[in-house]
Amino acid sequence: MRARYKWPGGTGIITIGDDATLGDVVKELTAKTLLTNFGIKFGPPNAMKALDMNRTDQTARDLGLHGEMLTLVPHNERRSSSRQSISAERSLRPESERSQKMGSHDVKVPWSARDGTLLLRIMPSDNSCLFTAFGGALPQQVLPSKLRQMMADYIQEHADVYSEAILGVPPQQYCQAITDPDRWGGGIELSILSSIFDIKICTYDVEARREEVSDQLQTQNIISFGEGKRDQCILVYSGIHYDRIAFSYSEYPYTDAMLPPEMDRTTWPVEDEEVLTKAAELVGKLHGAHYFTNMDGLVLKCDVDGCGWIGSGQAEGQRHAEETGHTQLSEIVDTQTDAILRKCNMRGCEFIGQGDSAARRHSHDTGHENYSVIEDW
Repeated sequence: MRARYKWPGGTGIITIGDDATLGDVVKELTAKTLLTNFGIKFGPPNAMKALDMNRTDQTARDLGLHGEMLTLVPHNERRSSSRQSISAERSLRPESERSQKMGSHDVKVPWSARDGTLLLRIMPSDNSCLFTAFGGALPQQVLPSKLRQMMADYIQEHADVYSEAILGVPPQQYCQAITDPDRWGGGIELSILSSIFDIKICTYDVEARREEVSDQLQTQNIISFGEGKRDQCILVYSGIHYDRIAFSYSEYPYTDAMLPPEMDRTTWPVEDEEVLTKAAELVGKLHGAHYFTNMDGLVLKCDVDGCGWIGSGQAEGQRHAEETGHTQLSEIVDTQTDAILRKCNMRGCEFIGQGDSAARRHSHDTGHENYSVIEDW
């Protein structure tokens, strides 16, 4: 029997006899991870279920564990090895963000009518990407730390507008949290920033798309904050990360931006619909390059010392944050190659795919979640 596993220190593979019991699996996992008190979850990332750890005498195959990804959930246990802690810290940085930084610089759209190039400026993956992306789009660039403090001050000055019902938490608690440099930003923050700086913020969601339009697949999900403004800027959201769209003057054939980011144009009049058309073209290329992360397919871990929580997807992560106040979540990255063949058990579906990532994409596209492993011959 073969299965992969994830835990706070990374990922791995176990290979044991076909008649191995759950107890044997637990012993093997303990030997590889040094964890002695943990639970196991398995199944599709967006529908994981907990394994009954009392069924130690039942074979792992009968429990359906062959070919599965096993997620280990430590029970109030912390490892003593500093070397393991360093390894975990490195592996828990979202793989999706690391891969996005590779190759996405090549996504540009020539704009010959304006003698330049529309391109994506990549923001650092430091939990302040939204604030860096927006602050750099302003005529007078503003640092993320200052933006956070300005937001806290603005909310306190407009307490009648930004109530607990709007913010989701008491205003005082929100103001304290938003000044934390590790606190992520989202739609509420963009709405507040739009009001502070009197600018429309257009945000493209890379993952969302629509049917063919003029023989080209284009994104459909553009969310705007701040209607009725005079100027607009354009951001790109890829599931867990924000980047900025910019225009740079360039030379024919306008495929390379030669000027530094400091010379970018990043705001346009709201009447300029052509820039949105070009931006949609650029985001369409990003979608084709799979420059997005589906949060529902991520296995997340809480980074707060002593917590040890592990869950699947954005909804579970948000619940954990609301119940505990813990907002430092990271992805447990799968660094192993999964060559296991799976077929979809939904009646009428003929999907067969290799690897967990293929099944994950199929689940996202169809909602099908029941798979069988095609055994090795």
